[in-house]
Amino acid sequence: MKSTISIADAAAAKALFGPLHRHVALIHDAFRRGDAYVVDVRVNGNEVTLESADAAELARAETIFNTLIRHYDLKKKLREAEVRAAISFSAPGEGGVVLKDLPMLGSFTLQTPRQQRYVEAIRSDAKALVFGVGPAGTGKTFLAVTAAVEALRNGAADRIVVTRPAVEAGERLGFLPGALEEKVDPYLQPIWDAFRSQMPETELKSRREQNKIEVAPLAFMRGRTLTNAFVVVDEAQNATIQQMKMVLTRLGQGSKMVVTGDPSQIDLPSASLSGLDHALALLHRLKRVEVIRFTSQDVMRHDLVSEIVDAYDNDEKRRRQSP
Repeated sequence: MKSTISIADAAAAKALFGPLHRHVALIHDAFRRGDAYVVDVRVNGNEVTLESADAAELARAETIFNTLIRHYDLKKKLREAEVRAAISFSAPGEGGVVLKDLPMLGSFTLQTPRQQRYVEAIRSDAKALVFGVGPAGTGKTFLAVTAAVEALRNGAADRIVVTRPAVEAGERLGFLPGALEEKVDPYLQPIWDAFRSQMPETELKSRREQNKIEVAPLAFMRGRTLTNAFVVVDEAQNATIQQMKMVLTRLGQGSKMVVTGDPSQIDLPSASLSGLDHALALLHRLKRVEVIRFTSQDVMRHDLVSEIVDAYDNDEKRRRQSP
């Protein structure tokens, strides 16, 4: 069976194929099974020819290319991350071949089905508490902050509160110079980077001055009630059980809380002190709680990061199994 996709716009074809046909190569590799390909992908001028003995795989390949063409028509650009997203969403058992358009959060293209489920849970009025758990680079914090900005701008939240354990300073930040935000900022830099990707520096500064965007270490959250707020608890694996209980019970009326963490990167003196796994075990069955567990397949960074995550995970399994 054969299918030909013609691209009338030369600029669209160039973007779709990628530099030195890098995008085409990525799509072709998605159909590698051992030493063979279940779909043959060939480019001739502004045409892509797909050939396969498997109708389902051929349909999947067509869907990937057609989705990317539509995405280019919408954005007038196409990045490698979006090519990988189209491949991921079309995978059997994930998005299937029914995908029409890549899902978006603001200007950011979601790259995996788990990221989509994470964002849907965060946006859902039925979920007040969402856990995003998994390895580094899977977008847990970035997507939470991006969704928080969306909620602030559309009026779903009056303010954003971000908090993170400052384990390195033992939560004793008083010796550091400056105001509270200046003391905490070194520990919250990834969050501010995410904010800056969503708004100009002038807007971020203005919203901070108006207390629409607030930072607070876990040590300063005690005794507060956060109403009509979007709360992001980052690096939660480094919160103790007592701290986790304290921060979770700060949730007030009209608020949403997103808790992110990577249980494989605990910096506490003992992993048994971490409140993240404890909270997940206690709360995962509650109706208004959603838990999204990311894997190395959701890593948005360099391809090598996924392999690094898998290598460490496999090493950890071996260590647990050894006597």
